[in-house]
Amino acid sequence: MRRGLAGSAHDEQALRARGPRVNRHHSSTIHHERPTAWNAIDPRTKIIYVMTVGIFSLGMMGWSSRSTGVVCAALAFSPLLLLTSSGRLKIAAGYAVMIAGSYALSVVLVPRLGSIPAGWLLYASVHILVQMLPCAMSAFWMLATTSASQLIAALQRMHVPQSVAMAAAVMFRFLPTAVAEQHAINDAMRMRGVRLAGSKASAMFEYRVIPLMTNAVRIADELSQAALTRGLGAHRTRSSIARIGFHAKDVCFLAVVAACYAVWALGAVGMLP
Repeated sequence: MRRGLAGSAHDEQALRARGPRVNRHHSSTIHHERPTAWNAIDPRTKIIYVMTVGIFSLGMMGWSSRSTGVVCAALAFSPLLLLTSSGRLKIAAGYAVMIAGSYALSVVLVPRLGSIPAGWLLYASVHILVQMLPCAMSAFWMLATTSASQLIAALQRMHVPQSVAMAAAVMFRFLPTAVAEQHAINDAMRMRGVRLAGSKASAMFEYRVIPLMTNAVRIADELSQAALTRGLGAHRTRSSIARIGFHAKDVCFLAVVAACYAVWALGAVGMLP
């Protein structure tokens, strides 16, 4: 009897010793925001920056002008600087390789292929990457350096409707939670030997995709209920502990954005090449 009590006490102490490690790993997976100086930038400034990158890169605004093309190239490489400054070196390195390779292919290889079918396919693929990657990486930077509370507070000060604010809050909390669920499913399948190659490759879709879809629906429902519980659907002004506001870095960001639009306007009227 004493051995059983001693064994259970020993197991309980072992579980307590392992508990904080699991919690720290779980919290680091879900709460992906890192305490860097770039988090102090107001979310409204980040939204304006992401919209500007989308207008110039994806909207192809002023691509016929040489000066605006330089602005588009600078905006395409701007997420590299922001990701590096935010401490996400691996993502920044991968983005640098992809965007530099896409630009090199569009300048060197695509013009030499002519009108062959492979040339058109490569042309379309390269231009899709050149247009989509800057938008995706700038949005990822905003997502990684902005908490849901900061975003909701910023949208509230912008007088955005509550339906839009609630959807944005659910999206911001859904993505990291879904990524954590995917990591857990991958770990479970790796323990059971379910891989792309092997005798259990046919079961990968059933064991990986279906649980992820089921968990995604459940997570979205739970996050929506949590958002409603916190009063996001109420027709009143909510208080927030998130401190947001414009500072010197926001002024610099907005000045750079204004300069981009100024170059486009001067190029449109013919004052710049």
